[in-house]
Amino acid sequence: MTNSPSTLIRPPPPVAELALFRNEHPTHSLSRRTIAADGVAHRLFLAVPRSSPPAGGFPILYLLDGNAAFDLMDAGQLAAASGLILAGIGHDTDLRFDPPARSRDYTPARHAGDPYPDPNRPDRLIGGAGAFLQRLTGPIRESVEAGLPVDPARRMLFGHSLAGMFALYTLLKRPGAFRHIAAASPSIWWGDEIMLELEAKTGDPGEPHDVLITLGDSERRSSPAGPHWQGPAPHTLEMIRRLSQRNNISVTSRVLEGLGHAATLPATLPLLPAFARNG
Repeated sequence: MTNSPSTLIRPPPPVAELALFRNEHPTHSLSRRTIAADGVAHRLFLAVPRSSPPAGGFPILYLLDGNAAFDLMDAGQLAAASGLILAGIGHDTDLRFDPPARSRDYTPARHAGDPYPDPNRPDRLIGGAGAFLQRLTGPIRESVEAGLPVDPARRMLFGHSLAGMFALYTLLKRPGAFRHIAAASPSIWWGDEIMLELEAKTGDPGEPHDVLITLGDSERRSSPAGPHWQGPAPHTLEMIRRLSQRNNISVTSRVLEGLGHAATLPATLPLLPAFARNG
């Protein structure tokens, strides 16, 4: 099974400085805390509008890899999200990312049971997407939304890379949990194309869903441990093609000029408020 894009040892992710939390902001009140969801610690980063909510409640945007999302967000981007609750769901680390936890939580399983060792990285577990989806739509959501005026019909989920794959996994496995799904450079190639297999086995959702998928035109996979290509990711293009043919799924795709895989995360963040509001 091909799961890892590179066999090289990578440097650790940078520390999440979270400069956004150092100042007050006119549009949102910011807070952060750590919770335990089914025995797993997660860091929550919240930006709640200071304005009065509409009659049905505020739309809410859930940002996976919340440590990184709030670290990369600037005051201008926060202001552009006025009237929108932002909820960053992060792992329990001071870094932008926790790679082992991402591998465990964001990857689908090929068989039932607990997460199991990655054949290419035996020090990491994979296959915990189902369990994380249960936490996300259960205790994590309950903690995030407690006491907040949320419009349950306007929940949105965003992820990048493995988290982008998880966002699309959520669309296929739990339609209706989030009516808006956004994925930046989702790792559709992962696990010998398990996501394309899942898509082929899944029916259309019963209600309309809006999907945004972004990818760079300079992405690449070139190591012996991963598929070989350079340019827009072919597996992602195939997923876009398939989802676009489905009933009750409206797909918007954007190829981001001059960007590789990592750069699609900060480039997609500014696109999310309008998508969350308008679909």
